[in-house]
Amino acid sequence: MNMLAIFSRDLEKGSTKYRLAQYLDYFKSKGLYVKLVNRDSVNKSLIKQVSEFDILLNQRYLFNYSLSRKLIEQSKRVIFDFDDAIYTRPGKPHSFITGLRVKKRMHLWLKRSDAVTTSNMFLSEYAEKYSKSVKTIPMSLDLEQWKPNEIKSGNNIVLGWTGSPVNVKLIEQLDDVLSLLLKKYPFVKLAVFSGQKPKLNCPFDYKPFQPGLEPAFVQSIDIGLLPLIDEEYYRGKSPIKAIQYIACGIPVVGNIIGATREILNDENSIGVSNKKEWIEALEKLILNKNLINTMGAAGRIHAEKKFNFTTVAQDYFNVISGI
Repeated sequence: MNMLAIFSRDLEKGSTKYRLAQYLDYFKSKGLYVKLVNRDSVNKSLIKQVSEFDILLNQRYLFNYSLSRKLIEQSKRVIFDFDDAIYTRPGKPHSFITGLRVKKRMHLWLKRSDAVTTSNMFLSEYAEKYSKSVKTIPMSLDLEQWKPNEIKSGNNIVLGWTGSPVNVKLIEQLDDVLSLLLKKYPFVKLAVFSGQKPKLNCPFDYKPFQPGLEPAFVQSIDIGLLPLIDEEYYRGKSPIKAIQYIACGIPVVGNIIGATREILNDENSIGVSNKKEWIEALEKLILNKNLINTMGAAGRIHAEKKFNFTTVAQDYFNVISGI
């Protein structure tokens, strides 16, 4: 079996890495060979090639309607995968006309694909309005790589955040909270791992993003920060950082909204909705290392049950291949 997979931007991009790239070796071991095509390389000439493949997988990109329709018509089997609420966008909504155009393209892929895969039930419920073949394939991690570091050095409590440059604004929104806590508790530190350094008034250890260093960073922190904005786009996210935190036995404090509730619960995290609650939740953990350990252990168990690469990879292969 061979598959043509259209991906968004680069293979280290979060959604592409965790929805496609990390599965390539596994697919190959199952006899599924994948040719990758960057979305920027998709043009009319690809329409002629697509019929040579057993499967076309579109990883979340919404081409213009005419090109999309022709690609679908020439394909033997079509899979459409999306892991964000790509029918909307963060912040300011699309204009009325742009919104109609985006949803028209989105609904074409949902209606005409042989199978639609999403990362959570929140997105699956949206897809099921237009498709009768929707499967939830959660985000997953290699839990041999993402695992707790049992040895913690020093007496400091490290608050940590990891995220892409586009999401740096989320950690910046916690500036007042973090500044207050770091001043009140000198043994509390802040660490950030990202492709862009956030603008914060409090001191913090900044580690520029480098592929492959994410697990070591998460293992080095004590509490994971998950600030989100309560709007449709973020409700549809399955934050991979939330899974990374709990896989490494790190309790989470954050805005637990929408699909994030499928990852985090009262045993492995503390949900907050305003600055006062952020401060109270973080203080609760800062002053109780036993609670940090208990919630971290519960998170690891949850990750093993729901987000284990081995189990998810087999389910994903079954859907793609039509088993």
